[in-house]
Amino acid sequence: MRPRQQYTSLPEDVFELVSRLPWWVSILCAIGSYFALREVNGPPALRTAATFGRIILPLLFFAGAGISLIRRR
Repeated sequence: MRPRQQYTSLPEDVFELVSRLPWWVSILCAIGSYFALREVNGPPALRTAATFGRIILPLLFFAGAGISLIRRR
């Protein structure tokens, strides 16, 4: 019998991916995502999503950088 496949959410997948990168790449991604999402213009729904993404994505990237540092030591 095959093991049951576990489904993960998008933030969990991003966090797992980022934690496997070198810590300095995660830091660069955090800074880049913040500034890229700051420049989003368009309908109000898109600007609202970009505002939330500007907060959430860098947090995920910084947390992933921290986990990456811990794993490498």
